[in-house]
Amino acid sequence: MGGVTSQESVAAPVESRDHGLDRARAVAVIAMVMGHTLDAVLTDSARQTTGMMVYWSFRAVTAPLFLFVAGWAFATTVRRTGAKGAPLLRRYLPRVGLLLFWGYFLRWPGWGLDALFAGKLEVWQHFLAFDALHGVAGALLMGSLVLSVVHEPRGRVAALSGLALGVPLVTPWVRAAVNGGGLPLALEQALAGRTSAFPLFPWSAYFLVGGVTGLVLAGVKRLPHWLVLLGAGTGLLGLVSLWGGGPHWFADVTLVLWRLGLVAVVAGLAMRLPARLDGGLGPVGRASLWVYVAHLPLAYGWSTFPGLASRLGRSREALPALGLALCVLAICLGVTLPLKKRYGLWRKRSSGAADAEAAMASSGSPRPRDP
Repeated sequence: MGGVTSQESVAAPVESRDHGLDRARAVAVIAMVMGHTLDAVLTDSARQTTGMMVYWSFRAVTAPLFLFVAGWAFATTVRRTGAKGAPLLRRYLPRVGLLLFWGYFLRWPGWGLDALFAGKLEVWQHFLAFDALHGVAGALLMGSLVLSVVHEPRGRVAALSGLALGVPLVTPWVRAAVNGGGLPLALEQALAGRTSAFPLFPWSAYFLVGGVTGLVLAGVKRLPHWLVLLGAGTGLLGLVSLWGGGPHWFADVTLVLWRLGLVAVVAGLAMRLPARLDGGLGPVGRASLWVYVAHLPLAYGWSTFPGLASRLGRSREALPALGLALCVLAICLGVTLPLKKRYGLWRKRSSGAADAEAAMASSGSPRPRDP
């Protein structure tokens, strides 16, 4: 009979998931998928209708929202796990590498390999351009480095806030340095490349502000978080409207602040979606990066495989285009959600086995022999 140990391990209370964050992440990736598909197939005449012009004006919020909620999720996870120092870097540096891999993989110019290997500038610019996945990777690297060094909650908020404000402030000078030439092409495309959709300056600011949001909301107990976001977003929009711009070198800051105001309002509204939708939106939000990776080849193609943009082009009116966008979303969810679930189970089993082995090693117990 086994004896009873003198010390009993007490499980730490597990913090409940932030379902509001999952809803915001789901809204962000669904907006991305729908927007890219409509962009690939919608006719020019349909784009000029009043409804589509209004929608197109709000499309400028989808990418900042996607980056914002990614930063929010990152900071929330870091705070929950208490990660800091080298363990935090060991957790997130592989993710940075994976995001960069997928970002460059999706831009692989299989249609122009001869030109790529011959060093043709246009093809290399296409291959090395920063998209949303690259932007998340670069901003995640910046945020991980900061939070690995700064451990105190208020210090983390201050450090991320300063970095988030500094990025758009120095963007004009970074852009001027890139335009002046002399930097490696990969670095130019990462920093402020002229052919990059989401260079780090200023796009990493949205991720970093999302990180600040995740840290700040953790300390808000008496007010609903959706109300905090709505209030902050509305106030920011009002301040930017009253400010009305500023010096030319301040233009990037003004634009980032305006978009952040819109992003905060949209995120706050997303958090207010009914809880009965969490069964569907929760898995979508947690698999947002997976869904993002899956939809790009369908909408725009990959390598030599054509997507809807090549197969159909701008040939569909609003309702058929909307139907195609819903089909792309359904296909992506049907493929990625089961894969994400299996991956989660595999990680849980792997981490459980590693924890058991570590506990055995620390207790000095011999490992069981194989039969």
